[in-house]
Amino acid sequence: MLRPFRILVLGGLALFIYSAFYALPTDDATAGMFDADKVANYEVEMWKAARVHSEFSIFLNATMMLREQHRLTWFRAAQEGYSLSRALNLFVELNSKYERVLPDLTDAAAAERAAHDLKFDPAAVARAQLTWMVTARMPNLNDTDSVAGLMAEDYGLRFRVRPDQVVAATTPRADAFKIWLAPGIEPDYMTISKLLIESHRALRSGLERARAPRSSLR
Repeated sequence: MLRPFRILVLGGLALFIYSAFYALPTDDATAGMFDADKVANYEVEMWKAARVHSEFSIFLNATMMLREQHRLTWFRAAQEGYSLSRALNLFVELNSKYERVLPDLTDAAAAERAAHDLKFDPAAVARAQLTWMVTARMPNLNDTDSVAGLMAEDYGLRFRVRPDQVVAATTPRADAFKIWLAPGIEPDYMTISKLLIESHRALRSGLERARAPRSSLR
């Protein structure tokens, strides 16, 4: 039989675990925004892990990246990170039949939407994401401007902004993704890291401008 003190201790422990699991990030990032350098660093590590199919490392870094970028609880970040890590781990080894990745990308987008009660269509976001990922792999189609333009459409749907408001963020990320995908060579992760930091800083700036009240832009 449990004594009252033990019941209180167990109840307190359960409450702590529950609160931690569902807690939002509490760092200095502006509400609704993110630390661009942290997001970039997690993304680099996620890409490194995907190249060698280190599944746990992909999942861990995807979870950390998504929690920071989208200001998610641990529960939602892990939920979305699981689906994204599955998609990336599969995508990196495919040369055709890329539609196999779409269900996991859709699940990831659905988790992101549910976290903030957003209105976008997860299937449309997943399709937009897969389109630029596949295009980046096509030698005759993967010029940076084309990939960046498609990525901006993904961002526009995902963040509820116009693509032109975030397109400055997509050019360096498109270049980074193409370097990462290059077959037969070890990716230059130092260059990839610099490009991703530039990209995520530009994304944060673009989102801040897009979401600023009109009066503050005058």
